[in-house]
Amino acid sequence: MPAQDSLWLQLDRPENLMLVTSVLWTKTPVDPARLRSVVSDRLLARYPVYLQRAVRHGRAITWETDPDFDLGDHVLVQDLPAPADQAALQEFVAARRSSPLDPNRPLWTIDLLQGYRGGSALISRTHHAMADGIRLTQVLFSLLDPIEGQTAPHAKVGGAGPHREAVAQPVVRLGAAMLRALGDSGAKAQQRAARVHPVLETAVALPVLGATAAVGATGAVAGFLAAALAGGPRSVVDAVAGAATTIWHSATGTADLLGPSTATGLWDGEPGVEKTAAWGEPIPLDELARIGHDTGTTVNDVCTALVAGALDRYFTEHATARPGPNDLGWLIPVSLSSFDDGLPATLGNHFSLVLAQLPLGRRTFAERLAEVHRRVARIRDSFEPVLTFGVQYAIAQSPESLGTAMSRFFAGKAVGVLTNVPGPRAPMTLAGAPVEGIVGWAPCSARQAITICIFSYAGQVRFGFGTDRKLIPDPEALVAGLAAEFETAR
Repeated sequence: MPAQDSLWLQLDRPENLMLVTSVLWTKTPVDPARLRSVVSDRLLARYPVYLQRAVRHGRAITWETDPDFDLGDHVLVQDLPAPADQAALQEFVAARRSSPLDPNRPLWTIDLLQGYRGGSALISRTHHAMADGIRLTQVLFSLLDPIEGQTAPHAKVGGAGPHREAVAQPVVRLGAAMLRALGDSGAKAQQRAARVHPVLETAVALPVLGATAAVGATGAVAGFLAAALAGGPRSVVDAVAGAATTIWHSATGTADLLGPSTATGLWDGEPGVEKTAAWGEPIPLDELARIGHDTGTTVNDVCTALVAGALDRYFTEHATARPGPNDLGWLIPVSLSSFDDGLPATLGNHFSLVLAQLPLGRRTFAERLAEVHRRVARIRDSFEPVLTFGVQYAIAQSPESLGTAMSRFFAGKAVGVLTNVPGPRAPMTLAGAPVEGIVGWAPCSARQAITICIFSYAGQVRFGFGTDRKLIPDPEALVAGLAAEFETAR
């Protein structure tokens, strides 16, 4: 088993299982026999790992075919307990998120629950060692078929290279990036100094102001000179400035990864074994796209800003909000390979987790959205995904005790995991039954208390919250906070 896959077996803990969990529900009942046929044809026949179990040989772990494999051990059919409503389904999913898989069998299960709102619900649990969540999303979609006469493109995810926005003056953009980074670092240093003594705050503020002025003046002069150039020299300067901005963004992200955590003080404590699962009513994708168009941002930016607003409302309601603008670290999965209709038969993990600081304490949704857009654009225009993949690989190759310590250190930079999954735009069917909704979660690690997913499907977007019941027993408050934030943003 490759190191980047076996890492997730090493990270498994009773309080945070390395399970990728998805739930979808259909308008009409799913026929169990037809579902088993689909699973046999599209999972077992395509991906050998669904027939294999993880076997340890000293420090090495290998995938070996289970000689006693029985599909009935993995596709489980039962009725959803009364009253078979969304609350009952959420409790069932929560229980599954809290329960480990049998290590002596292939590391996946599918529960088919009959009777949910007149149809069925399907809960898929797959261990992270088999594949990353982005690839498992594509595997899940491979079980679905488009409704007759319609086309449904797959989720197009992936790509690790930097993505630069087109700008008129790359030199000016480089200067602005340096100024923002200097301003952010200076503000944090002043806040820490103010806690010690006002005199120390002043002593820190003066050199920061001087450096800011120097960088600003240098950037202005450089921008003026670059604008005066033409033809080839201008193209060379722009290319150099663009590359320098990317390197600067990468260095800023690396500093965040190695710097102090912003997750302390919120949901602190050791997580328990029991988890939760909750999701709200869908939000029209067209409405989110309209907000993005009107503000010059993306749908991803709008969704992320809504999550930040929901968190702000939650902390305010629970009297745990920090004073003034501040940040909260999240780990966001990024695929390192472009979308491919033909997934490798071995599946596996080929992704990285980047650290993103979500802004809290902003007064309005517009302020949150603008700040989210800036921060996400910085991550996209950087080599952070490749750098963090290197960190993950180093952890995987380290002795287990050292790897665990390193993993806890980096996981401690974030309060949880935030994923955004783009699904098919057209309605799909599962074994002939129309699919009404989908939501799913990546696992947490170390002491992380929450995983949030943003899942788009058939023109609708759902936000799902999976929390640790001990530290965050009321995920429905987050669901309500997000709904309220969307009403404000409209």
